[in-house]
Amino acid sequence: MEVSMTFVYTTTLLITVVAALLVFNMYRKAHTDFIDERVLPIQNFPSSFDGVRIFFISDIHRRILDNHTIHAISSIDLVIIAGDLMERGVPMENVRENITRLKQLNAPLYFIWGNNDYEGDYHDLDALLLDEGVHILGNSAVEFESETGDTFNVLGIDPYLHHEGNSGFAFEGANSKCKIMVIHDPSIFEQLPQEQQEQVDLVLSGHTHGGQIRFMGLGLSERGGLKTVNGIPVFISEGYGTRLIPFRLGTRAECHILTITG
Repeated sequence: MEVSMTFVYTTTLLITVVAALLVFNMYRKAHTDFIDERVLPIQNFPSSFDGVRIFFISDIHRRILDNHTIHAISSIDLVIIAGDLMERGVPMENVRENITRLKQLNAPLYFIWGNNDYEGDYHDLDALLLDEGVHILGNSAVEFESETGDTFNVLGIDPYLHHEGNSGFAFEGANSKCKIMVIHDPSIFEQLPQEQQEQVDLVLSGHTHGGQIRFMGLGLSERGGLKTVNGIPVFISEGYGTRLIPFRLGTRAECHILTITG
C-alpha cells in the first residue's frame, strides 16, 4: 500500500510538472514574436514599384507590440493592419500605444476592420485612428502612383458592419490594373462575386490565428501562409495576438515583411 501511494504521488507530481511546462511553453509561444519575411511576386505589379516593402500585421487583440520587434524592422514603404486591432475590454490607451509604435516604422498606416473591432465602441476606435492619421479602408480603395506614372490599388473590404455587397464600392474606386485586396477573414474573399475576384492580384488576410492551438498538426483552422483561391494568391497571417486564451501551440505569433515584385 505504501509503495502504491508513493507511485501515485510521484505520478501526480510528474503529470503536474509536465502540464505546467506545457502551459508555460504555450504562453511563451504566444508572446514570442516571429518576423516572417518573404517575397511575393504578383501579376500586373508595375516594374517602377518593384520591391515595395509592406509591414503586414493582423489580430493584435490584447497585445502591445514589442518594441524590440519594431526596432528590428527597417525600410518599410507601407504598414497594413488587417483587422482585430482590439477586442471587447481592450483600453483605447492600448490601441493608441500600438499605433504609436507602428508609426516608428516611418510609413503610412492603413487599416481594415475585423469582426472583433466592433465589439467595443467602434466609433471611439474610428475617431482614434483618424486622430492618429491612420487611413481607414472600409469598402474603399487607395491608389499609389510612381514617378513614372505607374499605379496600383490597395482595397479594403469590411463585411461586418456593412454587408459584403458593399464591396462593390471598393472596386469603384480602384482603377489600376494591379489590385491588392486586404480583407480580415480570408473566407469572405471566396464569397465575393467571381467578377470581383478576377480583378484581384493578391489578397492579404488574417483572422484564423492558424488555429492557435494545434495537436499533431490538427486545428480548428488551417495554418497561415500562401495559398490560391480560384487562381488568386491569398496570404493568411496567423496573427500577432490570441483570442479567448493567451496560449499558442503549433502556431506562432507573427508579423510580416512582404516584398512585392512583378
